[in-house]
Amino acid sequence: MKKSIVFAMAAAALLLAGCKEQSTPIKVCIFPGDYPDPAIMRDGKDFYMTHSNFTYYPGLLIWHSTDLLHWEPVARAVQDQSYSIFAPDICKVNGKFYIYYPTSNGENYVVTADRIEGPWTEPVKLQVSGIDPGHAIDDEGNRYLYTNNGFVAPLSADGLTITGQSRKVYDPWQYPEHWETEGMWLESPKILKRGDYYYLVSAEGGTAGPPTSHMCVVARSKSVIGPWEDSPHNPLVHTYSADEEWWSKGHGTLIDDVDGNWYIVYHSYRNGFHTLGRSTIIESVEWTKDGWPVLANPNGAEWVNGGLQDSYDYLCQFDNPIMWAKWEPGFDGGTLMTTTAVDTSYEITAKFNIKEGGRAGLYLFYNEEANIGVQGTDPTFYVRIKNDRNKATVWKSTDGSNWTEVIKDADVSTYHHNVYKGFFALRPSLFTAGEAKVESFSYNKL
Repeated sequence: MKKSIVFAMAAAALLLAGCKEQSTPIKVCIFPGDYPDPAIMRDGKDFYMTHSNFTYYPGLLIWHSTDLLHWEPVARAVQDQSYSIFAPDICKVNGKFYIYYPTSNGENYVVTADRIEGPWTEPVKLQVSGIDPGHAIDDEGNRYLYTNNGFVAPLSADGLTITGQSRKVYDPWQYPEHWETEGMWLESPKILKRGDYYYLVSAEGGTAGPPTSHMCVVARSKSVIGPWEDSPHNPLVHTYSADEEWWSKGHGTLIDDVDGNWYIVYHSYRNGFHTLGRSTIIESVEWTKDGWPVLANPNGAEWVNGGLQDSYDYLCQFDNPIMWAKWEPGFDGGTLMTTTAVDTSYEITAKFNIKEGGRAGLYLFYNEEANIGVQGTDPTFYVRIKNDRNKATVWKSTDGSNWTEVIKDADVSTYHHNVYKGFFALRPSLFTAGEAKVESFSYNKL
Protein backbone atom coordinates (compact mmCIF):
# COMPACT_ATOMS: atom_id res chain seq x y z
CA MET A 1 0.00 0.00 0.00
CA LYS A 2 1.28 3.46 -0.85
CA LYS A 3 1.72 5.41 2.36
CA SER A 4 0.13 8.75 1.50
CA ILE A 5 -1.99 11.20 3.41
CA VAL A 6 -5.47 11.71 1.99
CA PHE A 7 -7.33 14.85 2.92
CA ALA A 8 -11.02 15.55 3.36
CA MET A 9 -13.07 15.63 0.17
CA ALA A 10 -14.34 19.13 0.92
CA ALA A 11 -10.80 20.42 1.13
CA ALA A 12 -9.88 18.63 -2.08
CA ALA A 13 -12.80 20.10 -3.98
CA LEU A 14 -12.01 23.62 -2.86
CA LEU A 15 -8.31 23.44 -3.59
CA LEU A 16 -8.79 21.83 -6.96
CA ALA A 17 -11.32 24.50 -7.87
CA GLY A 18 -8.82 27.12 -6.83
CA CYS A 19 -6.06 25.53 -8.89
CA LYS A 20 -8.14 25.66 -12.05
CA GLU A 21 -9.70 29.11 -11.84
CA GLN A 22 -8.59 30.68 -8.55
CA SER A 23 -12.32 31.35 -8.13
CA THR A 24 -12.59 29.79 -4.69
CA PRO A 25 -10.06 31.16 -2.19
CA ILE A 26 -8.98 28.41 0.16
CA LYS A 27 -7.65 28.12 3.68
CA VAL A 28 -6.68 24.55 4.46
CA CYS A 29 -4.79 23.00 7.35
CA ILE A 30 -2.76 20.60 5.23
CA PHE A 31 -0.59 19.29 8.08
CA PRO A 32 -2.41 19.31 11.42
CA GLY A 33 -0.22 18.54 14.41
CA ASP A 34 3.46 19.19 14.99
CA TYR A 35 4.63 20.52 11.62
CA PRO A 36 6.29 23.87 12.40
CA ASP A 37 8.44 26.20 10.30
CA PRO A 38 7.31 24.82 6.93
CA ALA A 39 9.74 25.13 4.02
CA ILE A 40 8.22 24.36 0.63
CA MET A 41 9.53 24.33 -2.94
CA ARG A 42 8.19 23.39 -6.37
CA ASP A 43 10.11 21.43 -8.99
CA GLY A 44 7.90 21.35 -12.07
CA LYS A 45 4.68 19.69 -10.94
CA ASP A 46 6.25 18.31 -7.78
CA PHE A 47 6.07 20.02 -4.40
CA TYR A 48 8.44 19.19 -1.55
CA MET A 49 8.11 20.30 2.04
CA THR A 50 10.08 19.88 5.24
CA HIS A 51 9.78 21.21 8.79
CA SER A 52 11.67 21.69 12.03
CA ASN A 53 12.43 18.48 13.90
CA PHE A 54 14.14 19.94 17.00
CA THR A 55 15.50 17.05 19.12
CA TYR A 56 13.59 14.27 17.33
CA TYR A 57 15.87 12.19 15.07
CA PRO A 58 16.20 11.20 12.27
CA GLY A 59 15.34 14.75 11.29
CA LEU A 60 14.08 16.90 8.43
CA LEU A 61 11.26 14.65 7.26
CA ILE A 62 10.58 15.47 3.59
CA TRP A 63 7.11 15.24 2.05
CA HIS A 64 6.13 15.07 -1.63
CA SER A 65 2.93 16.13 -3.38
CA THR A 66 1.73 16.84 -6.89
CA ASP A 67 -1.47 18.67 -5.94
CA LEU A 68 -0.89 20.21 -2.47
CA LEU A 69 -3.54 17.81 -1.12
CA HIS A 70 -2.03 14.33 -1.01
CA TRP A 71 1.35 14.13 0.70
CA GLU A 72 3.71 11.19 0.94
CA PRO A 73 6.73 11.03 3.27
CA VAL A 74 9.78 10.24 1.15
CA ALA A 75 12.95 10.74 3.20
CA ARG A 76 14.63 12.03 6.33
CA ALA A 77 17.59 14.18 5.37
CA VAL A 78 19.56 14.19 8.64
CA GLN A 79 20.10 10.95 10.53
CA ASP A 80 21.65 12.38 13.68
CA GLN A 81 23.11 15.61 15.00
CA SER A 82 24.16 16.80 18.42
CA TYR A 83 21.84 19.80 18.55
CA SER A 84 18.24 20.73 17.86
CA ILE A 85 17.36 21.49 14.21
CA PHE A 86 14.76 24.11 13.31
CA ALA A 87 13.54 26.57 10.63
CA PRO A 88 15.03 25.00 7.46
CA ASP A 89 14.87 26.13 3.85
CA ILE A 90 14.71 23.77 0.87
CA CYS A 91 15.62 24.50 -2.76
CA LYS A 92 16.92 22.94 -5.96
CA VAL A 93 19.78 24.48 -7.94
CA ASN A 94 21.45 22.97 -11.02
CA GLY A 95 19.81 19.60 -10.51
CA LYS A 96 20.76 19.26 -6.84
CA PHE A 97 18.52 19.53 -3.77
CA TYR A 98 19.67 21.60 -0.80
CA ILE A 99 18.34 21.97 2.73
CA TYR A 100 19.81 24.78 4.83
CA TYR A 101 19.12 24.78 8.55
CA PRO A 102 20.33 26.18 11.88
CA THR A 103 21.01 24.32 15.10
CA SER A 104 20.41 25.28 18.71
CA ASN A 105 24.12 25.94 19.35
CA GLY A 106 24.08 28.87 16.91
CA GLU A 107 25.56 27.11 13.87
CA ASN A 108 24.20 26.69 10.33
CA TYR A 109 24.49 23.66 8.06
CA VAL A 110 23.55 22.40 4.62
CA VAL A 111 22.83 18.90 3.31
CA THR A 112 22.45 17.98 -0.36
CA ALA A 113 21.13 15.17 -2.54
CA ASP A 114 20.84 14.41 -6.23
CA ARG A 115 17.45 12.79 -5.61
CA ILE A 116 14.92 13.95 -3.05
CA GLU A 117 14.75 10.39 -1.68
CA GLY A 118 18.47 10.56 -0.99
CA PRO A 119 21.01 9.58 -0.09
CA TRP A 120 21.58 12.91 1.62
CA THR A 121 25.10 14.03 2.42
CA GLU A 122 26.49 14.47 5.88
CA PRO A 123 25.89 18.02 7.19
CA VAL A 124 28.32 20.69 5.97
CA LYS A 125 28.94 23.51 8.44
CA LEU A 126 28.56 27.04 7.10
CA GLN A 127 30.65 29.85 8.56
CA VAL A 128 27.78 32.22 9.21
CA SER A 129 25.91 33.18 12.36
CA GLY A 130 22.19 33.74 12.80
CA ILE A 131 19.16 31.47 12.46
CA ASP A 132 16.48 30.63 9.89
CA PRO A 133 18.69 30.55 6.79
CA GLY A 134 16.91 31.40 3.55
CA HIS A 135 18.48 30.62 0.17
CA ALA A 136 18.41 33.22 -2.61
CA ILE A 137 19.71 33.25 -6.18
CA ASP A 138 19.71 36.05 -8.75
CA ASP A 139 19.27 35.93 -12.53
CA GLU A 140 23.03 35.60 -13.03
CA GLY A 141 23.21 32.56 -10.77
CA ASN A 142 24.84 34.32 -7.82
CA ARG A 143 23.80 32.64 -4.59
CA TYR A 144 23.18 34.12 -1.15
CA LEU A 145 22.08 33.03 2.29
CA TYR A 146 19.79 35.24 4.31
CA THR A 147 19.51 34.86 8.09
CA ASN A 148 17.40 36.51 10.77
CA ASN A 149 17.47 40.25 11.51
CA GLY A 150 17.84 41.13 7.83
CA PHE A 151 21.38 39.82 7.23
CA VAL A 152 22.68 38.25 4.02
CA ALA A 153 25.97 36.56 3.07
CA PRO A 154 27.29 35.44 -0.34
CA LEU A 155 27.43 31.73 -1.12
CA SER A 156 29.77 29.81 -3.39
CA ALA A 157 28.47 28.53 -6.73
CA ASP A 158 28.00 25.06 -5.25
CA GLY A 159 26.08 26.48 -2.27
CA LEU A 160 28.38 24.86 0.29
CA THR A 161 30.60 27.74 1.42
CA ILE A 162 30.06 31.26 2.71
CA THR A 163 32.38 33.44 0.61
CA GLY A 164 32.11 36.83 2.30
CA GLN A 165 30.95 38.79 5.30
CA SER A 166 27.33 38.78 6.37
CA ARG A 167 25.81 42.26 6.24
CA LYS A 168 22.50 43.82 7.17
CA VAL A 169 20.35 44.77 4.17
CA TYR A 170 16.82 44.86 5.59
CA ASP A 171 15.21 46.59 8.56
CA PRO A 172 11.94 45.09 9.81
CA TRP A 173 8.53 46.45 8.98
CA GLN A 174 7.26 48.33 12.01
CA TYR A 175 3.97 46.90 13.19
CA PRO A 176 1.70 49.12 15.34
CA GLU A 177 3.01 49.63 18.86
CA HIS A 178 -0.25 48.55 20.50
CA TRP A 179 -0.14 45.06 18.95
CA GLU A 180 0.52 42.38 21.55
CA THR A 181 3.57 40.35 20.50
CA GLU A 182 6.63 38.70 22.02
CA GLY A 183 8.92 41.26 20.37
CA MET A 184 10.12 42.22 16.91
CA TRP A 185 12.15 39.06 16.28
CA LEU A 186 12.67 39.42 12.53
CA GLU A 187 13.27 35.92 11.17
CA SER A 188 12.26 33.30 8.58
CA PRO A 189 13.53 35.06 5.43
CA LYS A 190 12.14 33.38 2.30
CA ILE A 191 13.04 34.87 -1.11
CA LEU A 192 11.48 34.37 -4.54
CA LYS A 193 11.49 36.11 -7.92
CA ARG A 194 8.29 37.19 -9.69
CA GLY A 195 8.42 39.46 -12.70
CA ASP A 196 10.93 42.25 -12.20
CA TYR A 197 11.00 41.93 -8.43
CA TYR A 198 12.50 39.76 -5.75
CA TYR A 199 10.14 39.28 -2.82
CA LEU A 200 11.30 38.77 0.75
CA VAL A 201 8.78 37.16 3.10
CA SER A 202 9.76 37.40 6.77
CA ALA A 203 8.26 36.61 10.16
CA GLU A 204 7.92 39.07 13.01
CA GLY A 205 6.38 39.19 16.47
CA GLY A 206 7.59 35.90 17.95
CA THR A 207 6.31 32.43 17.16
CA ALA A 208 4.45 31.62 20.40
CA GLY A 209 3.39 33.77 23.35
CA PRO A 210 0.13 35.72 22.91
CA PRO A 211 -2.31 34.65 20.17
CA THR A 212 -1.60 37.82 18.16
CA SER A 213 2.18 37.51 18.32
CA HIS A 214 3.24 36.13 14.95
CA MET A 215 2.89 37.46 11.38
CA CYS A 216 4.22 37.29 7.81
CA VAL A 217 5.44 40.53 6.23
CA VAL A 218 6.57 41.21 2.67
CA ALA A 219 9.15 43.46 1.05
CA ARG A 220 10.43 43.67 -2.53
CA SER A 221 13.46 44.84 -4.47
CA LYS A 222 14.83 44.71 -8.01
CA SER A 223 18.03 43.31 -6.52
CA VAL A 224 18.20 40.11 -4.51
CA ILE A 225 20.23 41.94 -1.84
CA GLY A 226 18.09 45.07 -1.64
CA PRO A 227 17.36 47.84 -0.96
CA TRP A 228 13.98 46.53 0.15
CA GLU A 229 10.62 48.29 0.01
CA ASP A 230 7.94 47.19 2.49
CA SER A 231 4.52 46.19 1.24
CA PRO A 232 1.75 48.72 1.94
CA HIS A 233 -0.45 45.70 2.66
CA ASN A 234 1.61 44.27 5.53
CA PRO A 235 1.13 41.99 7.30
CA LEU A 236 0.24 39.39 4.70
CA VAL A 237 -0.75 36.89 7.41
CA HIS A 238 -1.58 37.68 11.05
CA THR A 239 -3.89 36.65 13.91
CA TYR A 240 -5.72 39.82 14.95
CA SER A 241 -7.84 38.42 17.77
CA ALA A 242 -7.80 35.60 20.32
CA ASP A 243 -11.28 34.74 19.08
CA GLU A 244 -9.87 33.39 15.81
CA GLU A 245 -9.57 29.65 15.24
CA TRP A 246 -5.84 29.80 14.50
CA TRP A 247 -3.31 31.64 16.65
CA SER A 248 0.21 32.96 16.06
CA LYS A 249 0.06 32.66 12.26
CA GLY A 250 3.44 33.25 10.66
CA HIS A 251 6.68 31.85 9.18
CA GLY A 252 5.38 31.80 5.62
CA THR A 253 6.57 30.97 2.11
CA LEU A 254 4.95 32.11 -1.13
CA ILE A 255 4.52 29.30 -3.65
CA ASP A 256 2.84 28.98 -7.05
CA ASP A 257 1.53 26.00 -9.00
CA VAL A 258 1.85 25.16 -12.69
CA ASP A 259 -1.46 26.90 -13.41
CA GLY A 260 -0.19 30.22 -12.08
CA ASN A 261 -2.15 30.18 -8.81
CA TRP A 262 -0.38 31.50 -5.73
CA TYR A 263 -0.50 30.50 -2.08
CA ILE A 264 1.13 31.28 1.22
CA VAL A 265 2.17 28.29 3.35
CA TYR A 266 2.68 29.06 7.05
CA HIS A 267 2.34 27.61 10.53
CA SER A 268 -0.12 28.29 13.34
CA TYR A 269 -1.42 26.97 16.66
CA ARG A 270 -5.01 25.77 16.81
CA ASN A 271 -6.94 27.84 19.36
CA GLY A 272 -6.96 25.93 22.65
CA PHE A 273 -4.55 23.23 21.44
CA HIS A 274 -0.98 24.44 21.79
CA THR A 275 -0.32 20.84 22.85
CA LEU A 276 -0.61 19.72 19.21
CA GLY A 277 2.23 22.02 18.17
CA ARG A 278 2.19 24.30 15.16
CA SER A 279 0.23 23.05 12.17
CA THR A 280 0.97 23.83 8.52
CA ILE A 281 -1.68 25.86 6.67
CA ILE A 282 -2.05 26.91 3.04
CA GLU A 283 -4.05 29.95 1.97
CA SER A 284 -4.81 31.48 -1.43
CA VAL A 285 -2.94 34.62 -2.48
CA GLU A 286 -3.58 37.06 -5.31
CA TRP A 287 -1.49 39.92 -6.65
CA THR A 288 -2.49 43.56 -6.77
CA LYS A 289 -2.17 45.51 -10.00
CA ASP A 290 0.99 47.16 -8.68
CA GLY A 291 2.58 43.82 -7.81
CA TRP A 292 1.98 43.06 -4.13
CA PRO A 293 0.72 39.76 -2.69
CA VAL A 294 -2.47 39.88 -0.60
CA LEU A 295 -4.76 37.18 0.74
CA ALA A 296 -7.29 36.30 -1.93
CA ASN A 297 -10.32 36.71 0.32
CA PRO A 298 -9.33 36.87 3.99
CA ASN A 299 -12.87 37.51 5.24
CA GLY A 300 -14.94 35.57 2.73
CA ALA A 301 -13.04 32.30 2.53
CA GLU A 302 -14.08 29.77 5.14
CA TRP A 303 -11.52 27.69 6.96
CA VAL A 304 -11.60 24.13 5.69
CA ASN A 305 -10.31 21.62 8.21
CA GLY A 306 -8.27 19.46 5.88
CA GLY A 307 -7.57 16.99 8.66
CA LEU A 308 -6.27 13.51 8.07
CA GLN A 309 -8.57 10.69 7.13
CA ASP A 310 -8.41 7.13 8.35
CA SER A 311 -5.24 6.50 6.38
CA TYR A 312 -3.29 8.20 9.14
CA ASP A 313 -3.74 5.21 11.44
CA TYR A 314 -1.95 3.18 8.77
CA LEU A 315 0.68 5.81 8.12
CA CYS A 316 1.86 6.01 11.73
CA GLN A 317 2.02 2.28 12.43
CA PHE A 318 5.26 1.36 14.14
CA ASP A 319 6.41 -0.72 11.17
CA ASN A 320 6.49 2.48 9.08
CA PRO A 321 9.72 3.89 10.55
CA ILE A 322 9.79 7.07 8.47
CA MET A 323 6.94 8.43 10.63
CA TRP A 324 8.76 7.80 13.91
CA ALA A 325 11.65 9.71 15.45
CA LYS A 326 13.73 9.17 18.56
CA TRP A 327 13.68 11.66 21.42
CA GLU A 328 17.41 12.24 21.30
CA PRO A 329 18.03 13.19 24.95
CA GLY A 330 16.69 9.79 26.01
CA PHE A 331 14.16 9.16 28.77
CA ASP A 332 14.28 7.22 32.03
CA GLY A 333 17.28 5.15 30.99
CA GLY A 334 15.64 3.89 27.82
CA THR A 335 14.61 4.75 24.27
CA LEU A 336 11.61 6.91 23.44
CA MET A 337 10.21 6.81 19.90
CA THR A 338 7.67 9.50 19.02
CA THR A 339 5.17 10.26 16.29
CA THR A 340 2.81 13.18 15.71
CA ALA A 341 -0.79 13.47 16.86
CA VAL A 342 -3.03 15.20 14.33
CA ASP A 343 -6.40 15.37 16.11
CA THR A 344 -7.80 17.17 19.14
CA SER A 345 -9.22 13.85 20.39
CA TYR A 346 -7.67 10.46 19.73
CA GLU A 347 -6.84 7.11 21.29
CA ILE A 348 -3.56 5.22 21.09
CA THR A 349 -2.88 1.60 22.04
CA ALA A 350 0.36 -0.34 22.21
CA LYS A 351 1.34 -3.94 22.89
CA PHE A 352 4.80 -4.88 24.17
CA ASN A 353 6.73 -8.12 24.61
CA ILE A 354 9.09 -7.79 27.58
CA LYS A 355 11.82 -10.13 28.77
CA GLU A 356 13.25 -10.31 32.28
CA GLY A 357 14.87 -7.04 33.28
CA GLY A 358 13.12 -5.06 30.54
CA ARG A 359 10.58 -2.28 30.75
CA ALA A 360 8.16 -0.73 28.28
CA GLY A 361 5.38 1.81 28.21
CA LEU A 362 3.23 4.24 26.30
CA TYR A 363 3.18 8.00 26.87
CA LEU A 364 1.88 11.32 25.75
CA PHE A 365 5.23 13.07 25.92
CA TYR A 366 6.18 16.75 25.71
CA ASN A 367 9.46 16.58 27.61
CA GLU A 368 10.92 15.03 30.76
CA GLU A 369 8.82 17.34 32.96
CA ALA A 370 5.55 17.20 31.05
CA ASN A 371 4.36 13.71 30.12
CA ILE A 372 1.74 11.18 31.08
CA GLY A 373 1.66 7.41 30.68
CA VAL A 374 2.60 4.14 32.32
CA GLN A 375 5.36 1.52 32.16
CA GLY A 376 5.26 -2.17 32.90
CA THR A 377 7.44 -5.28 33.17
CA ASP A 378 4.93 -8.05 32.46
CA PRO A 379 5.95 -10.41 29.63
CA THR A 380 2.95 -9.22 27.63
CA PHE A 381 1.94 -5.66 28.38
CA TYR A 382 -0.69 -3.39 26.86
CA VAL A 383 -1.27 0.33 27.36
CA ARG A 384 -4.12 2.48 26.07
CA ILE A 385 -4.30 6.27 26.32
CA LYS A 386 -7.26 8.43 25.38
CA ASN A 387 -6.65 12.13 24.85
CA ASP A 388 -10.06 13.79 24.71
CA ARG A 389 -9.49 17.49 24.08
CA ASN A 390 -6.54 17.68 26.48
CA LYS A 391 -8.05 15.32 29.08
CA ALA A 392 -5.96 12.14 29.25
CA THR A 393 -7.03 8.75 30.59
CA VAL A 394 -4.58 5.84 30.82
CA TRP A 395 -5.29 2.09 31.07
CA LYS A 396 -3.02 -0.96 31.28
CA SER A 397 -3.59 -4.66 30.66
CA THR A 398 -1.74 -7.96 30.49
CA ASP A 399 -4.11 -9.65 28.03
CA GLY A 400 -5.62 -6.85 25.93
CA SER A 401 -9.13 -7.66 27.19
CA ASN A 402 -9.20 -6.78 30.87
CA TRP A 403 -8.12 -3.21 31.48
CA THR A 404 -7.16 -1.37 34.65
CA GLU A 405 -7.62 2.39 34.73
CA VAL A 406 -4.40 4.02 35.94
CA ILE A 407 -5.06 7.73 35.35
CA LYS A 408 -8.44 9.39 34.69
CA ASP A 409 -9.09 12.71 32.92
CA ALA A 410 -5.72 14.27 33.69
CA ASP A 411 -5.44 17.83 32.39
CA VAL A 412 -2.61 18.03 29.85
CA SER A 413 -3.62 21.39 28.34
CA THR A 414 -0.52 23.12 29.76
CA TYR A 415 1.94 20.68 28.17
CA HIS A 416 3.24 23.13 25.57
CA HIS A 417 5.91 25.73 24.81
CA ASN A 418 4.40 28.69 26.64
CA VAL A 419 4.73 26.74 29.90
CA TYR A 420 7.60 24.28 29.36
CA LYS A 421 9.51 25.95 26.49
CA GLY A 422 11.24 23.96 23.76
CA PHE A 423 8.73 24.40 20.87
CA PHE A 424 7.85 20.69 21.08
CA ALA A 425 4.41 19.04 21.01
CA LEU A 426 2.57 16.47 23.09
CA ARG A 427 3.35 13.33 21.10
CA PRO A 428 2.33 9.68 21.24
CA SER A 429 5.53 7.97 22.38
CA LEU A 430 6.71 4.38 22.80
CA PHE A 431 9.20 3.65 25.59
CA THR A 432 11.48 0.62 25.82
CA ALA A 433 14.40 -0.24 28.08
CA GLY A 434 16.41 -3.43 28.26
CA GLU A 435 14.92 -6.52 26.60
CA ALA A 436 11.60 -5.07 25.43
CA LYS A 437 9.95 -4.97 22.01
CA VAL A 438 7.03 -3.05 20.51
CA GLU A 439 4.63 -5.63 19.13
CA SER A 440 2.00 -3.23 17.77
CA PHE A 441 0.75 0.35 17.89
CA SER A 442 -2.51 1.92 16.77
CA TYR A 443 -3.80 5.49 16.50
CA ASN A 444 -7.50 6.25 16.16
CA LYS A 445 -9.29 9.56 15.85
CA LEU A 446 -12.23 9.94 18.25
